[in-house]
Amino acid sequence: MSVKRQTQRAGTRTGVAIGGLGILVACALTAGPAFAADGFTEAQKTAAYSSDATASTGTSSAPSADNWSVQMMDIFDGLRTDRGDGGNPAVMNYNDKLTSEINLTASDAQVQRAIVDQYQDMSVSMGDAFGKKLGAIYAEAIADGELPKLTWLLNKEGGKLGSTSSSNPPKNYFDYKRPYLRLDTTKDLVYRDKEGGDAWGSKSGSFPSGHTSQAYWQGTALAEMLPELAPQILARTAEAGNNRVVMAAHYPLDVISGRMMGQKIIALRLADPEMRELVDEASDELRGVLERGCGDTLENCIAKDVPYLPTDKALAYYEEHLGYGFPATGPKGAKVVVPAGAEELLVSSHPDLTPKQRRQVLALTATDSGHPLDVGEQESWQRMNLAAAMAAKVTVKDDGSVVIGTPGTGPTPEPSPTPVPSPSPDPEPSPAPEPTTAPSPTPEPTSTPAPGELPSTGGAPSAPVANGDDLPAAAEGKIQASVRGDRIFVSGLAAGERYYGFVYSTPTALGGVTADAEGAASFALPNDLEAGSHRVAVVDESGELVGWAAVTVGQAAAVDDELASTGGQAAPLWIAGSAGTALLALGVVLVLRRRRSSTV
Repeated sequence: MSVKRQTQRAGTRTGVAIGGLGILVACALTAGPAFAADGFTEAQKTAAYSSDATASTGTSSAPSADNWSVQMMDIFDGLRTDRGDGGNPAVMNYNDKLTSEINLTASDAQVQRAIVDQYQDMSVSMGDAFGKKLGAIYAEAIADGELPKLTWLLNKEGGKLGSTSSSNPPKNYFDYKRPYLRLDTTKDLVYRDKEGGDAWGSKSGSFPSGHTSQAYWQGTALAEMLPELAPQILARTAEAGNNRVVMAAHYPLDVISGRMMGQKIIALRLADPEMRELVDEASDELRGVLERGCGDTLENCIAKDVPYLPTDKALAYYEEHLGYGFPATGPKGAKVVVPAGAEELLVSSHPDLTPKQRRQVLALTATDSGHPLDVGEQESWQRMNLAAAMAAKVTVKDDGSVVIGTPGTGPTPEPSPTPVPSPSPDPEPSPAPEPTTAPSPTPEPTSTPAPGELPSTGGAPSAPVANGDDLPAAAEGKIQASVRGDRIFVSGLAAGERYYGFVYSTPTALGGVTADAEGAASFALPNDLEAGSHRVAVVDESGELVGWAAVTVGQAAAVDDELASTGGQAAPLWIAGSAGTALLALGVVLVLRRRRSSTV
């Protein structure tokens, strides 16, 4: 990689949100002549690439248990409970309940964005992660044919990077029924779709999610091309995956497995030197288009743009959706096994590191062990936190090992030696942790923080008063609160600010949340809270009372097996009410631009 490319790819890591309808329409109507762009040569398009075979998932009619796409997630067969005795009821019940919770409580903005991701080419719709201005430039460039190389690689219909990696073989192999075919659609799910849509029309297998796999091979490739915006792009990709649950077309386990599959597709492709060269050419094309449209260096354009998400929030959202808070199926603290070839995903973000050092970065940023899908192939694809790894500030020590941050400024541990998987399993591999076969209680809502929540211990403000009757009358009505399902929804807050909740009579801490763009947030309802009237009080980070409101808890909220709160139930922090409209407008703009071009 040239010094110029390394310099281009070093920069700030801030994100941006796609503009509203006015910005998109203005861009469409005032755009000048399209920049003349040359795509790949016919020789490049028709060449046989080694990764065509290595990334292949085989045939749908006869899916192979030996194919990588099945092996990396075959632990699912030990979890499922739909084939007689055995399996892990705690995990599978959680999978069902969380699907219902995310679907039923999705905001209108979430639903609109989920519909966009259902039907649009996500390599286009996810461009809003680039930012308000850069996202609009990207949309126009796609519409005007200025990104032919990127389009050839990433297009929804036959994009080269995913062309041999269909999710249908593993879907057919596992043959697990979709939520709307298993759950009670009269009470557990609500239909989400556009007029005339067919969101619940598919009868194919649910596991893994094909839309999610596609979003991740598209999104991971975009992050590789724009590592400065990797956290934002990958957070938007995680949102696209979560939107499959919003639509009730998939379960969280389907989304997790789709992420694993999509990222391995790109790792396999980038391990092919000739295919990596195509990706690098598409990256140069994309970066050039963005800089021409912005009129400055990409680093300056990103710095001056309105972010889709601040980097810290992008990283937090991505991490929340790596595991969805499932009950543990194995021990915590196990060494991470960085998958063979996963280091290829860090070449653009960390060009100066060796492959071994990149593997160490992946090991240092990985999540803890014990996840339900964390033993397929004895590689920890579920634990790979690619957003954190790409955004990591890495220091190389004198002995060649790496640490995250600057040595001596924090407690970052040395990575354990990263095991390199053998090309084929040993005849008698060490036994993997067995999934829990006996039913275990679903985690209590207070044990897993909701999106943006903090545990109610360690530095959180204390309750404003000891008794709910002592809450000042002047603060009543300063917030609005209601109970829906197993959550307390609060509005009337300041967008982006941190708050802590308490429920009375005896004050019970609800944890901390960050208010979304509309000044709303939600807390997990303590499952031992008695039915009846209560008061919910909210304080800011300094402990000052913001306001309180009376709520009524029904009988259904006080059951023992209530769903634990996890990422995805409430609208993500950055999804403002206009976001769905903006993305739908994007589709309209693209159609109008194509029609206009065809009549010239």
